Amino acid sequence: MQHTLHASDVATRHFAPVAPVAQAPRTPYHALGSDSAPRIPAWAEHRSVYRGSGRTLYLVETKNLDAAGNDLQRLSADGWDVRVERSADSARVALMAA
Repeated sequence: MQHTLHASDVATRHFAPVAPVAQAPRTPYHALGSDSAPRIPAWAEHRSVYRGSGRTLYLVETKNLDAAGNDLQRLSADGWDVRVERSADSARVALMAA
């Protein structure tokens, strides 16, 4: 059974207003920036991006993990999945939108 929607049907119905959905920043660099301008932090020495199966992985290598601390906490609080793998003199940071 099909029902044809007429303009008069829409006019007589009450629809709840829909609040706009806040759009998540496209990249962690946009999340760290302001006014939709990305910010590449100085601690992000080597950056790579991997895309697959509907997800994007941002891999950042740094020798200054201490300098990255505040940015990584901010990204985590903003909903990014932040994983850190430490080695003797550097660290790899994996960032994915949660």
